[in-house]
Amino acid sequence: MEYISSALRLEFREFCVGLVLRQIDDIFQMADIQLGRSERDVTGARRSRVEDYYASIDWSDLTDAQKFLKVVGLVLSQSYISNESKEVMRNVCLQEGLVVEGHQVKLPKIISSNEPNDLFLHQFPGGLPFGLVKPDFAVIAREGKQSLKFELKSGIGVIWQNVYPNFDFSIFQAACGISSETNSALKKALFAMNQTDYEKIFFQAYAKNLGMAYRHIPMLIPQAWVQWHSSSKKVLQASGRTLAKDLYRIDFVAFWNNHRYAILIDDISHYAIKRGNQWIADEETYSKRLAEDRKLQVEGWNIFRVSNWDIKQNKVSEIVLDLQKFVGFEVI
Repeated sequence: MEYISSALRLEFREFCVGLVLRQIDDIFQMADIQLGRSERDVTGARRSRVEDYYASIDWSDLTDAQKFLKVVGLVLSQSYISNESKEVMRNVCLQEGLVVEGHQVKLPKIISSNEPNDLFLHQFPGGLPFGLVKPDFAVIAREGKQSLKFELKSGIGVIWQNVYPNFDFSIFQAACGISSETNSALKKALFAMNQTDYEKIFFQAYAKNLGMAYRHIPMLIPQAWVQWHSSSKKVLQASGRTLAKDLYRIDFVAFWNNHRYAILIDDISHYAIKRGNQWIADEETYSKRLAEDRKLQVEGWNIFRVSNWDIKQNKVSEIVLDLQKFVGFEVI
């Protein structure tokens, strides 16, 4: 996993075109990044100098990534750079999902030496199961400690690693050991994992309109199990366990620019109760949805909700574009 996206590296290289070579040397060397030798063919002495420094950086190494972010922070602290240029660079970093605090630029979570060096593994140490079927798991004891392992079975997939900063379909199919020439069964399986017709319509519109299978855009992962209990919700409710009220499975999740997104397709039962043959708006039911959103947001999820009614009104193409703007990615 590379901690710094190629898009940010390109943006910063172009930003450095406005500096002189001595200034480029200073900011990289103050961050303890040594000059390497790049084999990339670029135009201009400044671009070449930046690429030479990039050549000595291991973008999959957390320490090297933090050194590069120190370089960006040094740029934001220099008096010879205009405030307008600094603001441009701040906005680029924010769009990439980085944290900007004054002159400091950080990854969204600083990982300590006692934690996994992969943010996704920190969030999902056993992987992220997805699919309509409730996952099975085993607790395995090895080398004097326990670990959680999800069991693969029909109708369930598990995403293990290489998710951040951006997770697209090409990364997913490669992890499945499938090529673009033989991925038709994989695409059909993902489509079949959607629970309702409205979810299928939304998933198909996103995949088709934006070219999810062949473009570098966020992959929608259907029916992601973000939490659950081994007992049924009825058993938990009978015993008064609060986990019975929590959302177990999210309609779609996506991972982009070091952020995670929860996309939910709501039917009328999410804000109303049925009395006889009529649905009546219900404040208590609606408040449960708000409580779900609050908990997901506290856990670091960005929420995007869609109603079945919007899809019935043939607004799905418009909603897909809204999701693109919300996540903040380009279709190239």
